[in-house]
Amino acid sequence: MKFGFLSNNALKIIACITMFIDHLGFIFFPTIAIYRIIGRIAFPLFAFMIAEGCYYTKNKIKHLALISGFAIVMQVVLYMATQMTDFNIFIPFSIAIIIIYLIDYADLKLRTNNIIFGILSIIAAILLTIFFYWFTETYTYFYSNYGFYSIIIPVVLFIIKKYLPNINHIVCIPFICFFMFLMVKHMNFQYQLWGMLACIFILLYNGKKGKLNLKYIFYFFYPLHLVLLYGIQMFIGG
Repeated sequence: MKFGFLSNNALKIIACITMFIDHLGFIFFPTIAIYRIIGRIAFPLFAFMIAEGCYYTKNKIKHLALISGFAIVMQVVLYMATQMTDFNIFIPFSIAIIIIYLIDYADLKLRTNNIIFGILSIIAAILLTIFFYWFTETYTYFYSNYGFYSIIIPVVLFIIKKYLPNINHIVCIPFICFFMFLMVKHMNFQYQLWGMLACIFILLYNGKKGKLNLKYIFYFFYPLHLVLLYGIQMFIGG
């Protein structure tokens, strides 16, 4: 959009800051609501950035391998450091990326008249989505990281980006608000409606990457800030 001035890097920095504030409040100030309210901004921004990354990346296999590999390593690190058994957010995001690339592959095959592979890819994407809906409803591993919504939101935002490229920032807003509403009703996620504030930053997004390459800093920030906060908690408690 013409008035947008926030780059991809800027959105990720905002997401990281608000996520840090959220976890700081969760660990040290659980009765003070403002920390959790600010923290609700982070997830919609990260989900939006996952969809953006899938749309713009040129090497899809490398992108998926990087995110999923990092998710596995992060899970091990977080378990060793904090005994956290819930799946970290990059695991559902990795699943979302797989579904997105199946949709993208189906679109490519259908456009090149390779009907069989196109239909098979669509079926695979649908079955995978149904399976993980059942899985997230049955088991709690994804619960603390927004359950099925952490998978489906990036997928929906990618579809918007791909098929409505000229107005995607505007169209994303009602979908994000709708999913925030569903989280409150379906999962009883307190304060989640405040996640709608992320829409302000998305509206100000200019579609540009930013001058610096901060990709790996964002990846490492997630586990390191959790290890730091839990380490401080253990030090104070001990």
